[in-house]
Amino acid sequence: MHIKLPSPSQLRQRNVSNVVASGRIEGIVPTKQLEQSLSDYVSGKKNIAQLVEETKQRYVTLRRG
Repeated sequence: MHIKLPSPSQLRQRNVSNVVASGRIEGIVPTKQLEQSLSDYVSGKKNIAQLVEETKQRYVTLRRG
């Protein structure tokens, strides 16, 4: 019997869906920018380290500005 494993993109999508659902339960609505970043992650254009770094840079800029 051959078992078809989910692709990396499918795994990333499942993880993102779970995170977004958990956030919504807590009353957190993702911004358009976060939605785009998560889409880039699911498609493999970005990795988690890049998303974390981009987020840090946004908040450091906001605090200094």
